[in-house]
Amino acid sequence: MSNIAIQSEVLSRLRNVKGHIAGIERMVEEGQECSNVLIQLSAIRAAVEKIGIYILENNAVECLLSNVETKPEDQERVSLVVKQMLAFLK
Repeated sequence: MSNIAIQSEVLSRLRNVKGHIAGIERMVEEGQECSNVLIQLSAIRAAVEKIGIYILENNAVECLLSNVETKPEDQERVSLVVKQMLAFLK
């Protein structure tokens, strides 16, 4: 990721997930009910999926077209396909 703002946001979200995992570890050590642990695991899974979508939203077109000479209409097509994929994933 070359954009510093995007990189910073991704790292912030990952650190949040890391903290959440630490909290779940404590829950397991304390013998919390399985249902509560599973709810928290579900929240982490959703957060990780959102991080992936954020990365795709902000980098997919650049990644797909890097090191390739393209016409503006090719860029538009790739951008449209990426937007359609993201709409499906959300």
